[in-house]
Amino acid sequence: MRAVGSLIRARRRHLGLLAGVAVALIALLSASTSAGATARAKGLDVSTWNGTINWGKVAGAGYRFAFGKATEGTAYNDQTYTTNRNGSESAGLVFGAYHFARPAGSGLATATTSAITQANHFLAVAAPQPGELPPVLDLEVTGTLPKSRLLVWTLAWLDQIYARTGVEPFLYTSPNFWKLNLGNSTAAAAAGTPLWIAHWTSAAQPLVPAQNWNGGGWTFWQWTNCVTVPGIKRCSDGDRMNGANAASAAIGPFPVGPPLLSTPPTLVGQAEAGELLAAVPGTWEGGKPITFAYQWRRCDAAGANCTTIPNATAESYRPVTDDVGHSLKVVVTVNSAAGSAAAPSAPSAAVTPAGTPSTARPANTSPPVIVGTAQAGQLLTSSVGTWTGAPKRFAYRWRSCNASGASCVAIPHAAQSHYTLTPDDIGTTLSLVVTATGAGGSTSATTVPTSVVVAAPLPPVSIATQTVRRGIAGNLETDDGRATVTWQPGAVPVGKTVSLATFTGTLSVPGSEVALSVPGLSSKGFKWPLDLAYAQPQPGRTVLGYSTDGKVFHPIPALSPAELPPGTAVGWYVDSSNLTHVLTRTPFQVALFKRGAWGDPTYTSPNGPSLRAQVPLEVLPHAADHTILLSTRLSLHSQAQLSASVTGSGQRSVAILGHGSRLGVRLRPGGYRIVKAYRPRPGTVIVRLRLNARGWRPGSYRLRVAAFDPWRRRSGLTLRFRYP
Repeated sequence: MRAVGSLIRARRRHLGLLAGVAVALIALLSASTSAGATARAKGLDVSTWNGTINWGKVAGAGYRFAFGKATEGTAYNDQTYTTNRNGSESAGLVFGAYHFARPAGSGLATATTSAITQANHFLAVAAPQPGELPPVLDLEVTGTLPKSRLLVWTLAWLDQIYARTGVEPFLYTSPNFWKLNLGNSTAAAAAGTPLWIAHWTSAAQPLVPAQNWNGGGWTFWQWTNCVTVPGIKRCSDGDRMNGANAASAAIGPFPVGPPLLSTPPTLVGQAEAGELLAAVPGTWEGGKPITFAYQWRRCDAAGANCTTIPNATAESYRPVTDDVGHSLKVVVTVNSAAGSAAAPSAPSAAVTPAGTPSTARPANTSPPVIVGTAQAGQLLTSSVGTWTGAPKRFAYRWRSCNASGASCVAIPHAAQSHYTLTPDDIGTTLSLVVTATGAGGSTSATTVPTSVVVAAPLPPVSIATQTVRRGIAGNLETDDGRATVTWQPGAVPVGKTVSLATFTGTLSVPGSEVALSVPGLSSKGFKWPLDLAYAQPQPGRTVLGYSTDGKVFHPIPALSPAELPPGTAVGWYVDSSNLTHVLTRTPFQVALFKRGAWGDPTYTSPNGPSLRAQVPLEVLPHAADHTILLSTRLSLHSQAQLSASVTGSGQRSVAILGHGSRLGVRLRPGGYRIVKAYRPRPGTVIVRLRLNARGWRPGSYRLRVAAFDPWRRRSGLTLRFRYP
């Protein structure tokens, strides 16, 4: 490469850059602070202009590396490339290839496409190998591109080389060219691109642009455009390496293994009919080198529901009229010696008609459509339809409507492009409002309502246990057939195991006991009620009770209509076949109890058989017969067994006379240390106890009343008094 002053002119074309990687070479071969501090290997760069070369004489003159021109633009191949490559390597020099850049492109997409196409052309010809120097981009001309677009072009070329080979290419440029035409940008240097600087000077160090190449300095230096080299007739470009061993900068062994996506593919350009879109294939870990294949796809405006565009298999694509209102994706397929992989790009904005102003408001040209089966547990999805105005984002609002598709209300938290139907949706229809927002504002479009949502059909019945599957209803029966439980999809978390078993109770009607359990279920219970049904009609004079702890049973309220209201855990109803159903939002034990009998859950208190005094205790002495009458009134909150006793100092029991005494009911005549009574229902308990006061001593006494309910919960009340 030749230059006038420090500006490089096109005689030889070489340069190297790479976008996006840190390079160990710079740390290994960083610039020294003085000319003599580091030994510098000698090298040269050659092309057809140098003619036939005697590489043995070049090596004998102490030259240790060489760069040879391989390609220029997209159509030119240097005729001496293969000869120079073979000759230099046979003579023991470390060889590398360079590409003379011909930047082009009227926009970002065309510039990116131009760079990638030239990079692919270079790799097809140069085929860099381990042991050789990395590829070089020779950047000497602008192609009339402005600074920002020329930088995009440069980075795209470097990125493509790295993406396909895993090798960080070099950038060849002069200080003035980089400062004047690329704004002295540090982008390439910060990405890890090593520098081959072209500065023809007799100084000990070259000038290095971009803040000393972002602190990394130079790796190779073209210090002259005319040096006499044995074995070459014409004077040649002379190069130095910032180090003594050129092999240390060579390409290492290529990695092996199947491709693995690191950075997804992207699209460059404006999504407008007639304007070019370019695909950047992304970066991939795994084996190298690799090749890329492309397939463009036409999607709805949100990038979903995509279909393949026939014959659109190039790295770039120009949208046509059929693409208007749709977004576009490209699927990049990577091929290596160890296998293949594929990845899609993110979708473009919706393609607008040619000439659409950038501030146009989105307009719907084809309404969104709901896809899926209107059945509980099934997933509904929706396209967003097609839009003009280049919408940037979409918002979704699912609505529940009546069976005619009217009177629609928003479903809370249903704000995605998909929705799973729940038991609440049975008997309704659904519609979706899609709102598109772009630079010009927002516009909404509404789908046609679905058909009426139906319940999921029950699968064949399972015995004792059933594992919940996505979208499938539940149907489970006890092993003796006394009861079944069914549920709709969504009521029980997927993967949980539902068990329906029998048990033996102590107070319940034999043969009516059923236990419903779900190990690992959240304390919140079932999201929608389960329906437990008895196989036989409920016997007369019985009461349904349920327990969530296996200890205490509570009454189950009747439902009318046969729906479980929000906030109610359990309820029952009788169907047209006179069979009893229990709807539940919680695992439980359920059983029948004889009405009014001991254990009837109708008379169970949530807090147990608590006792409270309604009036103060009265102490009425009867001197004539040496008795004392204790009188009070208590409240009892549950069916219970009662007991009462009176003690004095030293816990000495006082005799209770049954004649004339009451503990809710009249007591039988006789003398008692403890009196007992049964209260079948909660309510007020009248306490009148006659005590034998013969031999009583003055002091403090206690009346102790205790109660325990059918579930062995106890409560006690102590009332103190003095005598006399």
